[in-house]
Amino acid sequence: MVEAPNAAAGNVYVMNLTSQDLNLSINGLGTSGGTIPGWGQSGSNRYQPGMQAVPRTLNASDGPGKFFNGNNSLALFWIDGLFFAAVRIDGSQIPLNQDLVLVVERNKWQLVNQYAVLVASGDVSPMSMLRDALEMTEPRGG
Repeated sequence: MVEAPNAAAGNVYVMNLTSQDLNLSINGLGTSGGTIPGWGQSGSNRYQPGMQAVPRTLNASDGPGKFFNGNNSLALFWIDGLFFAAVRIDGSQIPLNQDLVLVVERNKWQLVNQYAVLVASGDVSPMSMLRDALEMTEPRGG
């Protein structure tokens, strides 16, 4: 499902490259477009990825469920687990009115601008890895 484009600011078009449906939460809130279907479920082309437009906004205070300039926290829910990613959008390099494509793979993400230039990338990790990392940073009684 692709939503209508955001006229005032750009959108981040999130592409689900897996064959499983993806439920996406951005900065603590689900997106208004609902589930992003796995490839082969949304059309006649079997290997076409599912995609959803998510609005961009300037600041985190403009509301959850959107991408803002800075570090965005993503929760990715596939049928076989919960994963997370931190996607940074550098507002000084990527104007707010520019559309972006976020390619979501099982273990990586890639952010591509309108000129097909990779502008950022990072890891997609199982939620258990996040829990382990947080536990390592907690103070221990001694």
